[in-house]
Parts: sequence; structure tokens; C-alpha cells
Amino acid sequence: MRRWGVPLCVLGVLAVIAAVLWVTGGLKETPKQPVKQPGKALDLGLFTVTVRDARIGTADAGFGSERERFLIVRMRVENRGKETEQLGPGGLADGVVALTKTGKWVKPDEVEGTAGGAETDAVQPGLPVEASVMWKMGPADSPQKLTVGMRKWEYEQGFTDSDFNWIVQRENDVLAGRLTLPVAPMTEQPGPGPGASAPAPAQPAPAQPAPTRPEPIRSAPVPAQPAPRPTVSGP
Repeated sequence: MRRWGVPLCVLGVLAVIAAVLWVTGGLKETPKQPVKQPGKALDLGLFTVTVRDARIGTADAGFGSERERFLIVRMRVENRGKETEQLGPGGLADGVVALTKTGKWVKPDEVEGTAGGAETDAVQPGLPVEASVMWKMGPADSPQKLTVGMRKWEYEQGFTDSDFNWIVQRENDVLAGRLTLPVAPMTEQPGPGPGASAPAPAQPAPAQPAPTRPEPIRSAPVPAQPAPRPTVSGP
């Protein structure tokens, strides 16, 4: 039987690799939640997202309701797919989460967007959207920092069909990026809700008539007195 020998050079290379791994502590694993910085584009597969900032603000919580306080994260969103995608449930909102005090990741309550100066609830391919992703707050909540996580989307087959679709990855809290943002305090006062009556506009003061110049008092003409005649004295 013929034996296959291993070249000494190959054994030497393997020995060097083993020594390096032992010194460095082994192969480095990809972090489950890599830390990212705001202001830089983040590839989520279906979307490219640039997180801008976080602040406390007010917004309408629903039709006919009062304005409520929200934690608002502003971000630029680009659709890399071929179909129009929603900003809310079933779309971008499924891949954005915020970290609570108890260590739980929660999805946003509302997502609003503007594109080309008009409000929109969807993002079309090739048309970036400025989105506001919002979480409801209590009346006394005033956090100074907020940690948000961005989930990855993969183009793969679904569990119940053989069609390929964009599916958000939720397993084991794996994130495409994790960002910690300072929260700007609210500077505006809450306004009336959609059902509240607006204050009546101030009525202009009635116009004052222009001042009139009083007529001068004219005195009756005094009759002219006859000039006195010179008197003639006697001799």
C-alpha cells in the first residue's frame, strides 16, 4: 500500500497558524450587535439607513386623539429592493428596535416619513425618505440616551412557500448595528389635538375716526364808528 506523505512546508504553515491562534485567543467571532455611529450609512439588506439623531417631541397618536410625547429617532431610508415597501408594520418598522430599561428590544409605535416635501407612509426604490421612528413615552419620562438596534433583511424563501422574499432576521437578538444616541429635550409645547377647537383669532380694534380740526370762532363784525369832527372854538 502506498502511503501519502505530508510535505514538511505544509506542516510548518499549520504549526505557525496554530501558534498565532493560541496567542490571540482563537478565531474572532463576528459580534452579534456591532456598534455603529450615527451619520453613517448602514446596510440592512433591503434598506440602507442613515440614523441622524434622537429627541423628545409630540405627535398625533391617532385620529381624534390628543397629541402625545414620543421618543423620535430621525433617519434617512433608501429602498434597495424592486418593490415599494411600507415604513410601518410589514416594512421598515419590523427591523428597528429600541432597548428598554429592562433590557428588552421593542418595536416602534409609529413611523412617519416625508419624501420630496410630501408626507408618505412608504418608501419607493430610488426615492429616499426622511423617516421619524417613534416610541411612546410617559408624561414624566425624560431619558438622556437611547439605544436603537437595526435588524438585517435577507432575500430568502419563506417558511410556508417556495417564493423568495425579503425577510427580517430576528433570531438570537442578532443586529446589523447598534447605536447609542443622546436625546435632545423637548422644546415645543404640546398643541391641541385634531379634535380640539382652535382659539378664535383676535378681533381687530375698531378704527378710530380721524381727528377733526375745530372750526375757528368768528366774532361778529364791529360797526365802524364815524370819525369825530373837529370842533371849532369861538373868537
